[in-house]
Amino acid sequence: MLGFALALQIIAVTGVTQGVDTSTYKTPALRALVLEAARINHRVPATLGRYHAQLESEISIGKTNGVGAENSLTLEQVASDLTWNRLGEFEQHVIGYRQQAAGLQFSTLGVLQNSWAVPSLYGNRLALLFGSDTGRRGIGRGSNDRRTMFAVHPLSDDRERYYRYAGGDTIQELKVGDRTIRIVRIDVAPHGVLPARSVVFTGEVDLDVDRKHIVRMRGAFAVAGDEPQGALNGILKATRLEGIAYVELVNSEVNQEFWLPSYQRFEAQATAAVLGDSKAVFRIVSRFRNYEIETPAQAHLAVADTLRSAVHALTKATLDSLAKYGTWNEEIGAATSATHADDFTDVSPARYRGEGPGKVELQGERLSDFVRFNRIEGLYTGAGLTYHGNATFPGYDFHLQGGYAWTEQTLRGRAAVELKRGAWRYAIRAGRSLDNTNDFRNTFDSAGSVGSYFGQDQYDYVSRGFALASVQRDLFGSDGRVRLESGWMRDEATVNHVGWSPVKGKRYLPNRTIAPGDYLRTQLVFQWHPDANAEYMRTGWGAQFKYVRGDGQVKFQRLEVRAEERVNRGRWTYAGRFDAGTMLGSDFPPQYLFEAGSESGLTGYNYKEFVGTEAALLRGLAMYRLGVLEQPIRLTERFWLPGIAPAVSFSMQTVWTAIPGGTPASIGLNALTTPPPYSCSIASAARSNVLGIGETFNAASNGAPCATDYTGVASPARTTISAGLRFFGGAFGVVIGRPIDHSAPWKLDVQFGRLF
Repeated sequence: MLGFALALQIIAVTGVTQGVDTSTYKTPALRALVLEAARINHRVPATLGRYHAQLESEISIGKTNGVGAENSLTLEQVASDLTWNRLGEFEQHVIGYRQQAAGLQFSTLGVLQNSWAVPSLYGNRLALLFGSDTGRRGIGRGSNDRRTMFAVHPLSDDRERYYRYAGGDTIQELKVGDRTIRIVRIDVAPHGVLPARSVVFTGEVDLDVDRKHIVRMRGAFAVAGDEPQGALNGILKATRLEGIAYVELVNSEVNQEFWLPSYQRFEAQATAAVLGDSKAVFRIVSRFRNYEIETPAQAHLAVADTLRSAVHALTKATLDSLAKYGTWNEEIGAATSATHADDFTDVSPARYRGEGPGKVELQGERLSDFVRFNRIEGLYTGAGLTYHGNATFPGYDFHLQGGYAWTEQTLRGRAAVELKRGAWRYAIRAGRSLDNTNDFRNTFDSAGSVGSYFGQDQYDYVSRGFALASVQRDLFGSDGRVRLESGWMRDEATVNHVGWSPVKGKRYLPNRTIAPGDYLRTQLVFQWHPDANAEYMRTGWGAQFKYVRGDGQVKFQRLEVRAEERVNRGRWTYAGRFDAGTMLGSDFPPQYLFEAGSESGLTGYNYKEFVGTEAALLRGLAMYRLGVLEQPIRLTERFWLPGIAPAVSFSMQTVWTAIPGGTPASIGLNALTTPPPYSCSIASAARSNVLGIGETFNAASNGAPCATDYTGVASPARTTISAGLRFFGGAFGVVIGRPIDHSAPWKLDVQFGRLF
């Protein structure tokens, strides 16, 4: 929630850095075009007095990871009635609300105190979310105006004080029914010297060539020459948090006469040193429908400037009414499913596009570069430096990270060089890391963070030295991605250096043994819809194919496939994920075997109880909202909780593993230098689970090497089921589950965010 609130605040604290350019218009023809468009845009059309419309908005809070994949942690859908008149007076009345979440968050209905819609692109100023009018003195000083921020319109009367213009020489055609509308694009950028606190625009303005009306604006807003004040200033300096606000404002013709809003997207992105290449993303996507147009009273036409910077009102229906609304036009998740944080890269201000000289920042690639805790290292603390090449070394980033594991008494770190060229991304990395060997993890798995300090450490680890080179390319826009990586790797076994959970006081499981050695590792990965993740809020489907091989002292070949999808249908939500893999050849080092168990959602089974050279895991969920207690909970004026919104959920997990051939040596059991984590007992229960390796590992052999032949061992498919109630859009669940293949008691599970 803190990151979300800061992302909103940062809209008003981002400075603008541009080189001084005394040429306001690139060509005389462009100047004439802008002059005529500004004259027409200054006044609302004479026959447009007032409009009523319906607005449906989707609000998402999410993040991107270090390789660019994005997902949503919270989705909120809001329905509103809009009323606007030619004098600039505007009201947004919220009439409907619903929410889904992967974690409990405050509702944005409390945080947002002002309308988020831009009701018109006519006039001298554009109303945004926060603050007061910074473009004209004396505006916004009234107590009721403090919540509205007014940006200087690119076609305002005083535009030349703020902007310079380019483009305007390329015409495109837009087909609307049997009509052809010619569109011209103008590039707008702020001047180098601006009045302090001016809210200005960087980006594109599309005009109807014939009528000179605005069809679309797309770009970024920022406040010039401003420094954050007070407590926020300290937070920003401590975290090096930076943010920027983007908009896409699209108009459509109404009654073949007026260009009025049809689609609007507002987006705040925040980055920080501790986030590395990741971003926190706050997004609002809105669609306008069902316009009702009224002609103006004659007296209004005498007003010189027909669109003043008037106060915009945001009102809300009663909480009961918000919950009862049911006439949604789109399923929740549909409006933001095709959006991505990189959509605005081409219209970012200069410093976000890598212009200017290179610079050094205190920055890691992920939070765990700064602090983490696990049973191998104990507490690890570190730091990172990043040099952004910018114009000095275009496209290059240089990373250096290092730290110390205090209990293990070991240094770890890495150095990396990255090069971005359009859709291509090249990298060279070298260092020493502690990697985990878990399989079938989700995209935002928190491995390597501090979670192990508070509970059981649900990972097994291998110490690795590496020197790797990779190349990655986006395909079909951003729908697909392919990555090839190859280089030297050395795997070393490691053991627990922390025996007990500091908080729970429970003994940690021993770390699984691996086959050590040097080898050349090559990896090819293809992803389709990389943002798809069934366990989070973004709807849609995605898939991944991965081939990994080792050549050298550690030999193996491994194929993996994954497919997942999330769908919303009315009160129903369906989510599913399928993972499968196989190892080729006759060499199967333990760190590359497939493992699954309780950590994979298999209620009633032990940690990594199923192991094999072949594996398949199917997980699915169906959730039905009961339609009661859906009204938001108002704690204070600013802080609202989403509705309790109970929902019945049903989930299923099915696993299958096998070792179709090979000897004990081929799976590394005779070569272990520490007590093997695999039970040598081949009792019926262990055989049915392939290599029953729960917490009672190696009980039969008392630490001696295993000699049992597991050739042809396979497990039947094992299935667990769960049912229960979920609350607050799915963020919190109380469920009971059990295996169905044998008699076992029902197990109670309290879940935060996890679906299956």
